[in-house]
Amino acid sequence: MSGIAHISAALPSRLAPVGSLPETRELSEADRVVFEGLGIETVGADGSSAVDMAVAAGRSLLQDTGLEPTGVDALLVVQSRVPDMLMTSEATRIQTELGMSGALTFSVSDLGCVSINAAIITARGLLGSGAVSNVVVVHGSTPPAPRRFRRPVTINGEGGIAALLTRDAPMQVLDVALQTNGDYWDLFRVEYRDKPTADWTESCRSLKEYSFKLAVESRNRFRELNGAVMDRCGVKAGDVDHWIMQNLSDGAFRFYEEAFGISFTKSCRQNLSRCGHLGSADVLFNLQTAVASDEISAGELVCVMNNSPSAAWSTMLIRT
Repeated sequence: MSGIAHISAALPSRLAPVGSLPETRELSEADRVVFEGLGIETVGADGSSAVDMAVAAGRSLLQDTGLEPTGVDALLVVQSRVPDMLMTSEATRIQTELGMSGALTFSVSDLGCVSINAAIITARGLLGSGAVSNVVVVHGSTPPAPRRFRRPVTINGEGGIAALLTRDAPMQVLDVALQTNGDYWDLFRVEYRDKPTADWTESCRSLKEYSFKLAVESRNRFRELNGAVMDRCGVKAGDVDHWIMQNLSDGAFRFYEEAFGISFTKSCRQNLSRCGHLGSADVLFNLQTAVASDEISAGELVCVMNNSPSAAWSTMLIRT
């Protein structure tokens, strides 16, 4: 058995009201209604890079836990959506900046928000093999394009997350399941070749496909994943004390709450409102906030649902 020993988050020094974002001047009336109904009030907006955010979260983790950088056995970097430079290694750059010189280091990526679940699955495998005694997972999230509005889904913020996983962690990861469907590999994309950065725009291949087909498939996928994980762990949905999901919009929370008859932790909506969408950092950020505020207590059962329009879905069951 392995689990999460500690989670540290890093946020920018400045949060800006979403109404002050320059792109609001370009919104159509229909888009403005969507934008203002997402449930997001502010986002981090100091221009930090994804590496900056990942390193800041990693340093906080080392400080919070007292772990020496040279004592980290493995470092898994959930790669950013847009690296600063091509042909370079974001993972080993972060390794160097954190001083984790002896750590087995590589990136896990390409599943959008669900990449962090893939990293946790990998960390559990490394710990289970006996090859390492601890694994640090880090991720920095920043908007992939100058405009932060991912129409009609969310508003991208800035933030970083770092988690320490060990075999004897008090917060046990009971199981993690993950599914993908390549039919949606380019449902959202940023075309960048031969374009100035200012013209990069996150676009959706088909709003109808996202809003109806993928929504229904996501509901069905989570029904299957949640059931499979709980069956393997010998628990039922009624045994779950808390539900956590990533932060896209208030409407997304309501969709799954109504579909499954559940309520997400207060930390989900609080972090959505304050920070917007932080990609792969969201679910661990929500978990860390809920534990730190005593919304989640020791010994409780937590189901963490995470998905990506790429499309990928993951359910993780945790005993705190």
